[in-house]
Amino acid sequence: MAPMLKFTVQVSKPELIRPEKPTPREFKYLSNIDDQKGLRNHIPFVHFYPPSTASSQTHDQDPVGLIKQALARALVYYYPVAGRLRHADKGKLVVDCCGEGVIFREGNADIKLAQLREADGGLKPPFPQWESLLVDDLWGSVLVTDSPLLRMQVTRLACGGFVLAYTLNHCICDAYGAYILIKAISEFCLNPTQAAPSLLPAWGRQALHPRSPPTISYPHHEYDVTSSSPHDPEDPTVAYTETDFKSLAQTSVFLSQADISSLKNQTYSQKSPAFHAIAGCLWRARTRTLMSPQSTTRLLFPIDTRFRYTPSLPEGYYGSAVVFACAIAKAGELVDSPLHYTSNLISQVKKVVTEIEYRASMLDFIEMNRRREFVADGGFAVSDMSKLRFVDLDFGWGKGGYGGPGRAGTGLVPGMVTSVIGHKNEEGVEGVLALVSLPAEYVEKFRKEVRKEIDCGNSYAKHISAL
Repeated sequence: MAPMLKFTVQVSKPELIRPEKPTPREFKYLSNIDDQKGLRNHIPFVHFYPPSTASSQTHDQDPVGLIKQALARALVYYYPVAGRLRHADKGKLVVDCCGEGVIFREGNADIKLAQLREADGGLKPPFPQWESLLVDDLWGSVLVTDSPLLRMQVTRLACGGFVLAYTLNHCICDAYGAYILIKAISEFCLNPTQAAPSLLPAWGRQALHPRSPPTISYPHHEYDVTSSSPHDPEDPTVAYTETDFKSLAQTSVFLSQADISSLKNQTYSQKSPAFHAIAGCLWRARTRTLMSPQSTTRLLFPIDTRFRYTPSLPEGYYGSAVVFACAIAKAGELVDSPLHYTSNLISQVKKVVTEIEYRASMLDFIEMNRRREFVADGGFAVSDMSKLRFVDLDFGWGKGGYGGPGRAGTGLVPGMVTSVIGHKNEEGVEGVLALVSLPAEYVEKFRKEVRKEIDCGNSYAKHISAL
């Protein structure tokens, strides 16, 4: 969205919101997935809502008071979120369920949602004056321990709509966990007398304990030590600053369903997962844009283990539950080969990672190599959130105009992580949106490389139809 759009946001001082009822005071175990070095960061999300046209009682209420009350009620069930992370033995983190609360602010902006929609391609990241819509946003690995795990801001818009923005400590939840937490808050907004969330949260970390003795059954290239990585696994992770992250430009690239079909044409199968084609396209475009042909490039992508593997995780599990696949290629070979070569690389590593013992092997690997972070040398991570419908969450104002990640630039390494979300553009076209962070001088080249990948698929389809 255009950076030229200016408006004023008056933001309150922060207050701590605690669970509305007493909750257990205890320490809770975090799994090796939760507290691994690569997830010691924060994940920001945002929802934009127009003025309500509903006839329900909620549409005349102030979203700030309603959401604040619902948050306090939801924290009774998600009470670890109101706690703090503490250091334990050997670098392990635990949750101190102290009930100290989460940060909440309210704001007032002198702009209408329609004005935001009209600016530079519609309502999508990067958003103008994001730092005013979530003043407590956190970049990189700062304030992970001894600090609130959730920071939320509700900003009223001049039209009667509002913006809900928040950032969560990644050690306490992943994107799915964030979704079910915010869904619980939305349910309490819609029905303040509802007794409990429709999906009760589950801690369930006992299913993710390492084996005794730990047994590494697979290679874990996602944690490879490279020439530019610390050789001593006890060395601390390089701490990038907020300035390092903000020095990169942010952009978002929309791929319509027709674009995705064009990419899938090049994988020789419309039945292959769309993610293989989308991630392959982004990986190749980024490699062409930033890397030399002689370098080694790696694609990392998380796979949710809630619905596969044994022991199974309980319904309502909101902790981090992903394993990371890692596809490796020489940059020159990756970009000189057709897209179906890249898609096959992704398919092959995904097949290994989804084998029944892979998650247990990863947990054991982290147990034995606790300080190892994700490989960053030539690394590019693509997180698929396209099935999480943040935009559909209703707080009493109907469906949102946008719902999903607040920005690119998440993770521990600037520019390494791209999120892919389901999105409908301002013309009503369905597709996905890729949130990307990279040096400003390479933004246009990257966008052109993505378009070249899509156009190549269109040319292939025309060739096949002419035969």
